[in-house]
Amino acid sequence: MITALVAWALLSASPLPARGAVAQAVALSVAPDPAAGYRPVLKIGDVLGDPALEEAARSGLPLRLRLRVELWRDGFFDSLEGSRTQSFVLFHQPLEGRFAVRIQSERHTELRSYGTFAAARAALESTFALDLRPSREGRYYYTAVLELETLSLSDLEELERWLKGELQPAMSGDGSVPGAVGQGMKRLLIRVLGLPARRFEARSGWFRID
Repeated sequence: MITALVAWALLSASPLPARGAVAQAVALSVAPDPAAGYRPVLKIGDVLGDPALEEAARSGLPLRLRLRVELWRDGFFDSLEGSRTQSFVLFHQPLEGRFAVRIQSERHTELRSYGTFAAARAALESTFALDLRPSREGRYYYTAVLELETLSLSDLEELERWLKGELQPAMSGDGSVPGAVGQGMKRLLIRVLGLPARRFEARSGWFRID
């Protein structure tokens, strides 16, 4: 039964565009703002436009975005002068029929609620200014990395156990076989669709502090 379900998942999953094609459609940029002491301004573009990502969120899988920005000072050997990290988790609230976004930085955590996936997506695909700036003279640049994933390590471990046939809790009466298979199928489909992780990078131009 499980083998047949796995085969069906592999045959019926619709392929996504190649990773290169996805990356070309995404706008992730970082640039210094001279009016604000050359703090980095991040612009996240179309990273959540794939319909499969919305379906994953509606199915109960959180969408996690991790952002890291680094300030580098140019020299014979470039030196890392500072960094900031920020994470976003977009998830569905089925009882309320809403979507929530949890924003977590090194200093605070905030939870925001939205009526639709489109509204939550618009809040993430936006412009952000981070509290990071040079503290001495020199020539600098910023780098930014954005990682998007739908499955956590525990999710993947659970999927691996399911694929190995480890349904003992359900088989012993402690759980539901259809429920266990349903959860496994859902996560398998997400895995086959290539959704677990995507990575986007950006780099600013040079700027000088005198």
